[in-house]
Amino acid sequence: MKKNLRHKIAHVVFLNEFRNKTLKSNLIPFDQAESIGIIYDSTNEAHYEMVRKYVKDLREVFHKDVLALGYYDQKELPTLRFSKLGLDFFTRKDLNWFYKPISPIVKRFVDREFDILIDLHIGHHIPVKYVVASSKAKFKIGKYAKNAERYYNFMISVNEQTQLPAFIEQVNHYLKQIKNEKSK
Repeated sequence: MKKNLRHKIAHVVFLNEFRNKTLKSNLIPFDQAESIGIIYDSTNEAHYEMVRKYVKDLREVFHKDVLALGYYDQKELPTLRFSKLGLDFFTRKDLNWFYKPISPIVKRFVDREFDILIDLHIGHHIPVKYVVASSKAKFKIGKYAKNAERYYNFMISVNEQTQLPAFIEQVNHYLKQIKNEKSK
């Protein structure tokens, strides 16, 4: 019950902090993007592996500068998981009482002006919402969520049963469809 109350309070604090946030519309087509940020839930080992492979593909196949930030919903990372070049993490110990990330790793990530920020988190963790809402990325794409329009430039509506591989396919599909005046 205490955790549930804390979560509700944290959600209200989050909404109040970003109530007046306005999102600049800066459409960056995938083929013109140079830098990509990815935020995701790395608690699930399979999700971590999928995102690791996705980052590798974006770098090697599409020649993008990619940085992924995974939220691990425990106090410590597992012993075999550690930050590598382009794959950083934050955990519960990197959050304040309101679930707001306070880690220097997160600060560097949100301050970086990625051409595209891809939110691959298909759940509802408040720390991930903070990263997306705070990010200085030029174009943000993620899963549709009611009342989240002010945090994303483009949202993809999927059902609750959609798994991460299918969501990544949807993200790729729509990123390749997006054009601006320069790319027409």
